[in-house]
Amino acid sequence: TEEKKAIIEAQLSVQPWPELKALVAALELDIDDYSYILLRKEIRANGNTRSFVNDSPVTLNQLSRVSALLLDLHGQHQHQRLLHSENHIGYLDAFGGYKKEIQQFSARLNVYSKHIQSLAHLQQQQFEAFQKQDMYRFQFEELAKAELQDGELDQLQAELKILSNVELLNQIGFAVSAALYSADSNASALITEAEEGLKRLDQLDESFAGMAENLASARETVEEIGRFTEQYLENLDFNPQRMESIHQRTAQLEFLLKKYQKTSVAELMILHNEIQTLLNDQAQFDDQIRQEQETIEEFIADLNLLGSQISEARHKAAKKFEVKMAELLTEIGMTQARFKVRIEPDLRAEGIFQLNGQPVRAGVAGFDKIVFEIASNQGEPFKAIHKIASGGEISRLMLALKSVLANADHIPALIFDEIDVGISGKIAQIVGRKLLRLSRLHQILCVTHLPQIAAFANAHYKVLKYTEENRTFVDVTKLDDRLRETEIANLLGGQELSTEALENARHLIAEAQIL
Repeated sequence: TEEKKAIIEAQLSVQPWPELKALVAALELDIDDYSYILLRKEIRANGNTRSFVNDSPVTLNQLSRVSALLLDLHGQHQHQRLLHSENHIGYLDAFGGYKKEIQQFSARLNVYSKHIQSLAHLQQQQFEAFQKQDMYRFQFEELAKAELQDGELDQLQAELKILSNVELLNQIGFAVSAALYSADSNASALITEAEEGLKRLDQLDESFAGMAENLASARETVEEIGRFTEQYLENLDFNPQRMESIHQRTAQLEFLLKKYQKTSVAELMILHNEIQTLLNDQAQFDDQIRQEQETIEEFIADLNLLGSQISEARHKAAKKFEVKMAELLTEIGMTQARFKVRIEPDLRAEGIFQLNGQPVRAGVAGFDKIVFEIASNQGEPFKAIHKIASGGEISRLMLALKSVLANADHIPALIFDEIDVGISGKIAQIVGRKLLRLSRLHQILCVTHLPQIAAFANAHYKVLKYTEENRTFVDVTKLDDRLRETEIANLLGGQELSTEALENARHLIAEAQIL
């Protein structure tokens, strides 16, 4: 009250396992050193919260997913993994020892799903191709009839430019030819006259040496251009039929360019080849779809067989699991309790996967649904665990479950609250011994009021709530050996500490160390 915010932190040091590494990678969390993981949540007075992993902000969902793999909390008001039936299949499979088969099933189901997607894609392509088939065929024939030639449009446009300017070409060409070659007074004749003069100058002055030859070369060029122009004009002819033909052909090509949104005839030719490929591919769709369907049928048969084998293995494991759980529940004081693993096929109205002749849904772990059930007292029917009202029973159930799965469960820290509800004496000592054995594979935090359980602890913390200046505080103190004896004695004998209670406390601790 009156504070701006509360900060809750948990510092963990773990040996990573594949599931944890996979989650860290999937969430892109900044965890390089698993010997130091800091989880933090800030709660502000206005109700807003912020979550962090190693000081990097994360969503509350991400924080919950990470912490669920690191801490397992068992108490009367907690949403425990045990209460959610979707987790039961994992517990049974961890006990059963057929993890390799489940991984194989999951991997094949993943490949099967990819083939299903591939088939759907092919069928969609085939459908679209069928819808466009007439269009593709028309386009192909239209382009084929056009008899496209690379560079043709440029050539036609150049020829059209000439035909459109015949009169002007004649006029200018005649003037050029006359000036250079054919007129009475032309450039060629004048250069010839100058050439003779240069030859005479060369005879009188060596400074003009070679100039006559250079001018003779120029005269030859002038004459060549003049003759070319003259011949060009002789062949130049206005052809209205050819001009109309070019107009029509140019209009056809420009129409195709605009229609197909291309910039050159070469691009139209490429499009023509692409359409031909599409038309050829349509004939191949049936073969590709048939091959994909055959592959899928093989995977279905394989998954049906493997799923059936896993289900059979589960039924065998469930019987052994029930026996182990029954033994442990009896040991920890739930003598009337009966435990059952209910295995049912995950049925659906219709489907391609079959288990014992029934259509089922394929999950990553097979075709089964697993629910743990318990009858707490004699004469009562079996009910799903989440319908049990007693927090103490749930905690002891989880203790029994964790003991059965001690070697398979990777969660490093287990927290038990109210595990001592409804038990005392010898049963409490058995529960304490189970917790001690479990602590060899997991870190155990246990909240208890029973000295028989507290005596087994490696470390003992006293939680004390007190009032000071009209404010309530909670204090947590780690106890040394002497204070631990005193606290256990208090649990044994009440508020009045007696010599007998202290002796009994020392005896409990010593007995726990022997056990």
